[in-house]
Amino acid sequence: MINITLKNLTKVYERATVPAVDNLNLEIKAGELVAFLGPSGCGKTTTLKMIAGLHPVTSGDVLFDGQSVKHIKPEKREVVMVYQNYLLFPYMSIEDNIGFGLKMRRMDKAEIQQRVDEILSLVKLEGFGKRRPHELSGGQKQRVALARALVVRPKVLLLDEPLSNLDAHLRDEMRDLIMKIYKEFDLTIIFVTHDQEEAVQLADRIALMFDGRLQQFSPSVDFYERPSSTRIASFFGNNNHLPGVKAGDRVSTAAGDFTVRNSADVPDGNVILVIRPESVQKGSAGENAFEALINRRVYMGTYTRYCVKMGDSEWEVIGGPYAEDGYEVGKSAPFFLPSDKIWLLPAD
Repeated sequence: MINITLKNLTKVYERATVPAVDNLNLEIKAGELVAFLGPSGCGKTTTLKMIAGLHPVTSGDVLFDGQSVKHIKPEKREVVMVYQNYLLFPYMSIEDNIGFGLKMRRMDKAEIQQRVDEILSLVKLEGFGKRRPHELSGGQKQRVALARALVVRPKVLLLDEPLSNLDAHLRDEMRDLIMKIYKEFDLTIIFVTHDQEEAVQLADRIALMFDGRLQQFSPSVDFYERPSSTRIASFFGNNNHLPGVKAGDRVSTAAGDFTVRNSADVPDGNVILVIRPESVQKGSAGENAFEALINRRVYMGTYTRYCVKMGDSEWEVIGGPYAEDGYEVGKSAPFFLPSDKIWLLPAD
């Protein structure tokens, strides 16, 4: 396992007007599983390739256990990278694909075969060793790519969109395999994804990037419960934002005044009130009650999704399964905001 530190890491491509990665600073603990999350073009994969040594660093540094590796060749870093398009050799058998890295290290044939057999068992591909890549499904090819990376026993495993080419049930299987690998191997794992659910389910911590810059690096719960900006909250599916003015533990908004707990770290003045859709409650029995116009109501099977008029904004509310509760489109209905579920952000 290796502790990875990115220090003022910057990448500017030739003829580019803005950096692909801009002054990135973070530390990944040895044995941690971290996701680089963000929309396409935000610098995730570029960062991964700089860690692997596949892209030169424009400025800043990559450190393994406190030592700079930016001038060390990729094959000397004890890092392997698995790409989303697998990059298997089509003319080789599966076992030859997996054992290729060991062959390049001039290992004994018997030891290569032993390691290949062990790793085929781990990824549940026993009996597939003599096949060729074109005879496998997409999920099986991804398992082969993982096996080829793991068989050389790296200290750092880098995964570039490992689940993006798989359908839903195969994504579940591959997610389980990644977690099994994480628990059984002494590895630091970093994976790139644009899927929030994937990042939340797999990662110990998430590094969220926009436009080449790190926005927030923290456990997944913080992105839901304590995002550091409205843009981050929106990226994680929460557009329930309401401008207001804070005075003590009260916030005055166009939809009424609300009490907010645990807001002492936010100074009085202009703020944005934020609450997740599932935290808004139906009824008028609780504190911070208000009435809102129901603009839309969608039955989703296990829950009902409401879009309601909240001041000058439209909010989303997630309620229980469909019921004849009087919350009908075109009518006003009572809701309330639990004060411990609201958080405040300084106004931009």
